[in-house]
Amino acid sequence: MFENVTRRQKSRPQRLAFGNVPIPGTNAGAVVSIGLAVVAWIAVPLARPFILGTVGLGALLGWLLWWLHSRE
Repeated sequence: MFENVTRRQKSRPQRLAFGNVPIPGTNAGAVVSIGLAVVAWIAVPLARPFILGTVGLGALLGWLLWWLHSRE
Protein backbone atom coordinates (compact mmCIF):
# COMPACT_ATOMS: atom_id res chain seq x y z
CA MET A 1 0.00 0.00 0.00
CA PHE A 2 2.73 2.48 0.93
CA GLU A 3 5.93 2.75 -1.05
CA ASN A 4 9.35 3.42 0.38
CA VAL A 5 9.95 7.09 -0.28
CA THR A 6 13.34 8.60 0.45
CA ARG A 7 13.64 12.13 1.67
CA ARG A 8 16.34 13.06 -0.82
CA GLN A 9 15.98 12.76 -4.54
CA LYS A 10 18.74 10.84 -6.23
CA SER A 11 18.52 12.77 -9.50
CA ARG A 12 18.76 16.50 -9.91
CA PRO A 13 15.40 18.24 -10.33
CA GLN A 14 14.75 19.53 -13.81
CA ARG A 15 14.59 23.24 -14.35
CA LEU A 16 11.50 23.96 -16.41
CA ALA A 17 11.60 27.75 -16.61
CA PHE A 18 11.07 29.40 -20.01
CA GLY A 19 14.53 30.96 -19.90
CA ASN A 20 16.16 27.52 -20.00
CA VAL A 21 14.91 26.58 -23.47
CA PRO A 22 17.86 25.05 -25.34
CA ILE A 23 18.21 26.49 -28.84
CA PRO A 24 20.60 24.52 -31.06
CA GLY A 25 22.98 26.16 -33.50
CA THR A 26 21.16 24.83 -36.56
CA ASN A 27 18.67 26.21 -39.06
CA ALA A 28 15.85 25.13 -36.75
CA GLY A 29 17.51 27.04 -33.91
CA ALA A 30 17.70 30.14 -36.10
CA VAL A 31 13.97 29.88 -36.85
CA VAL A 32 13.19 29.52 -33.14
CA SER A 33 15.43 32.49 -32.24
CA ILE A 34 13.89 34.71 -34.90
CA GLY A 35 10.42 33.63 -33.80
CA LEU A 36 11.15 34.50 -30.16
CA ALA A 37 12.51 37.90 -31.22
CA VAL A 38 9.37 38.61 -33.28
CA VAL A 39 7.11 37.57 -30.41
CA ALA A 40 9.09 39.79 -28.01
CA TRP A 41 8.97 42.68 -30.52
CA ILE A 42 5.18 42.45 -30.76
CA ALA A 43 4.32 41.54 -27.16
CA VAL A 44 6.79 43.67 -25.19
CA PRO A 45 7.13 47.20 -26.59
CA LEU A 46 9.73 48.12 -23.94
CA ALA A 47 12.01 45.38 -25.29
CA ARG A 48 12.31 47.02 -28.73
CA PRO A 49 15.36 49.19 -27.92
CA PHE A 50 17.07 46.18 -26.36
CA ILE A 51 16.33 44.03 -29.42
CA LEU A 52 17.57 46.74 -31.80
CA GLY A 53 20.71 47.23 -29.72
CA THR A 54 21.35 43.49 -29.61
CA VAL A 55 20.93 43.15 -33.37
CA GLY A 56 23.15 46.20 -33.97
CA LEU A 57 25.95 45.09 -31.65
CA GLY A 58 25.73 41.52 -32.94
CA ALA A 59 26.01 42.72 -36.53
CA LEU A 60 28.95 44.96 -35.64
CA LEU A 61 30.76 42.21 -33.75
CA GLY A 62 30.03 39.71 -36.54
CA TRP A 63 31.39 42.09 -39.16
CA LEU A 64 34.51 42.78 -37.06
CA LEU A 65 35.21 39.07 -36.58
CA TRP A 66 34.61 38.39 -40.29
CA TRP A 67 36.96 41.25 -41.22
CA LEU A 68 39.69 40.03 -38.86
CA HIS A 69 39.35 36.47 -40.18
CA SER A 70 39.42 37.54 -43.83
CA ARG A 71 42.71 39.47 -43.35
CA GLU A 72 44.63 36.28 -42.55
